[in-house]
Amino acid sequence: MNISNASANLTLSATGSTTRPGYNGSVVINAGSKISYTTADQSYQTYYLMAGTTTAATLALTTGDASGDAWTVPVKQVETATAAGTVTGAGNAKATITASGLAGSPLDVTFAVTDEVAADWATLCRAALTANTAVAAMFDVSGTTTSIILTRKPLATYTIGGDTVEMAYANDATLNIALDNDTSTGITTAATSTNTTAAVEADGVTVWNDDIDFEGIALASPSDIYAVAIEHSTEETTQTMNYTIGTEYSGRTTATSARGSDVILSYPDTTTILDTLTMTTTADTGLLVVTVVAKE
Repeated sequence: MNISNASANLTLSATGSTTRPGYNGSVVINAGSKISYTTADQSYQTYYLMAGTTTAATLALTTGDASGDAWTVPVKQVETATAAGTVTGAGNAKATITASGLAGSPLDVTFAVTDEVAADWATLCRAALTANTAVAAMFDVSGTTTSIILTRKPLATYTIGGDTVEMAYANDATLNIALDNDTSTGITTAATSTNTTAAVEADGVTVWNDDIDFEGIALASPSDIYAVAIEHSTEETTQTMNYTIGTEYSGRTTATSARGSDVILSYPDTTTILDTLTMTTTADTGLLVVTVVAKE
């Protein structure tokens, strides 16, 4: 890729409203500078999705080669109950949902039945579970015929280009769907459900755009690095990342679900920064986007 007009804009600004007697209006405060890299002819961007405790990733700035701890693909938990029995006495049937963190657990969700066969009252049960705010906040409800399925909603969802990665909560061994009569008759009691799919938490690092530029072309090894930008975001409560580049740079960013954290590293001795960027996160999940401006 041929690039031009590469630069870093390092600016802080704020607007203050005057409050002292006799003063009115506002004051704009600006500080910063623009740095141009007139000979830059390379730029590339690498994405890291990092999860788990003490997870590490690297970017070799001399080659654009990215790597990280082995990635464990997240899997969401799925629980299945099976309806049986034909309603012989009208009234309410119930599904009792037990789950860690579920408001009211074990939570009875009732629904009216008259004379339905199992597949039909299972449809009514799925509708009642979908309409229950506590259940719907934690689970996606699905199933056909006699199946009543709860799938744990994702812990966080990250979209990179055309890829979407849904993070999973830890497996909940207490999760259960019990089916029974409440005031109805005829439904076959099913006290326990089946853990169709056990949850697997994400761990490690998955990388996009390893050793390629914006056009997907393999990078030529840069001889000078002008700037490195790191954008850090998370859909969880918080994630902290520590970074180093050789002996020249070190620091920390903390992202929250409400606000990301960014840093731009610009260095006048462009060959000194030709080293390895190392990033280490502690717990939770987060997305790190590293952009590099360089010269071949």
